[in-house]
Amino acid sequence: MKGNRHPKADIEAALKRAERAGLKVTRDQNGHRWGFVICCACNREKLVWSTPASAGMEARRIDEFTRKHSGCA
Repeated sequence: MKGNRHPKADIEAALKRAERAGLKVTRDQNGHRWGFVICCACNREKLVWSTPASAGMEARRIDEFTRKHSGCA
């Protein structure tokens, strides 16, 4: 669904990698917040901004969260 996609391509790609790693991506837009990446196993979450200062840096932060939590289960 196009409405659930992130407008920044770098961030959208990082969100897809997070989903493939088994993390849950939830859109919950409120102001500048786009949603969350959630690790259900340890109940941690990463906030995802809809208008970050740097889309590349936000994507790297999502990838780092994904790496740290892809082994949870």
